[in-house]
Amino acid sequence: MRANTREFSIGIACALSVVVLWSSFHLISRIGVQTTLTPYDLVTLRVGVAGVIMLPVLLSRGFGHLRLWQAIVLALIAGPGFGLPAFIGFQFAPAAHGAAILAGAIPLFAVPMAAIALGEHLSGWKILGLLTIAAGVIFLISDSFTGFDGNQWRGDLLFLGGAFAWAVVAVLARAWRVEPVRGTALIAVISMIIFVPIHIAFLPTQLDTAPLIDIGGQALFHGVLSMIISLLLFTRAIALLGASLTTTITAFVPACGAIAALILLGEPLTGLTSGGIVLVTIGMLAAVLGARHAKSAPTPVPASGSPE
Repeated sequence: MRANTREFSIGIACALSVVVLWSSFHLISRIGVQTTLTPYDLVTLRVGVAGVIMLPVLLSRGFGHLRLWQAIVLALIAGPGFGLPAFIGFQFAPAAHGAAILAGAIPLFAVPMAAIALGEHLSGWKILGLLTIAAGVIFLISDSFTGFDGNQWRGDLLFLGGAFAWAVVAVLARAWRVEPVRGTALIAVISMIIFVPIHIAFLPTQLDTAPLIDIGGQALFHGVLSMIISLLLFTRAIALLGASLTTTITAFVPACGAIAALILLGEPLTGLTSGGIVLVTIGMLAAVLGARHAKSAPTPVPASGSPE
């Protein structure tokens, strides 16, 4: 009993730590692109630092059963394919919108794709959850059109693009049976090899002028805490608590991210934004409930869950 209690406590601690890290992703990203760095810089710091750290893992584990083209597809979609629309989106829309859409809208795309591509059952709870999430996203986009910033809707659409990219990664990772740590190593290293040189040669950067504390802070968070540590915590929580309870806990990321943005960044929560976040959270919980009795599958690269 003591061992079970201890494992349960460790699992809860891991899941709550994931909530903190995934919620922080939206605040720290918003700060990064609103101050001294470009979205391209954040992608480079994310995949560059993680790529260097995970290179020994990739060299020791290899590609597994994946072919080179499969690894490249996963890397490009999960690396710059997710990072660019997500980080560019934070130039236009507040952190609360990012937390709700990037974290909450993934099932909106992943569940139908998994039903079509993998034959997964669409239960009534799942359908209800997706409809509720869609209503929440509509609330958020409507808020963007009623606010003072006429470009905020661009951020919401970019967040939807990022959520779609991660949904594709989640479905492919499940279909191709990608082990999480190997998948993260593949994504980080291949993205680093492909994207970082392109960024340095052709894309806007402030890495040569930004304060070292900004560069170091973003590198530490995105390259280490967000991309590597959150994965280890997420998979550990699933091992100790199960996928259902873990994803139920992480469903509160949109609400936590929005509240943190209100307190720490002073970003106001309008009625539409608050309503959208509530609907997205309820929809995520309903989708989790609908998946409770589904046949278990290997945990994909986090989403993630969430990608944060």
